[in-house]
Amino acid sequence: MSSLQEYAAKGKKPGAVPWRERSDSNRAAWIEACQGVKNGIPALRAAKWLSEEKGCPLMIDTIRNQLKNTMDRYVES
Repeated sequence: MSSLQEYAAKGKKPGAVPWRERSDSNRAAWIEACQGVKNGIPALRAAKWLSEEKGCPLMIDTIRNQLKNTMDRYVES
């Protein structure tokens, strides 16, 4: 039986890369959506735009929640 350190060293895999970080165009679309929500566009509308117009593969509700949760990271106050 191996120690936790040995086990962790064997299985070094990077985590999943979020859709918003997979390309510059995805990141730009995500930032635009976050800025839109900050400026009064409903998060649901921004999530639908990302899904329908920009090809984000996540479910609309997941996108909407992620927009709200990541807004501070992607939009300056």
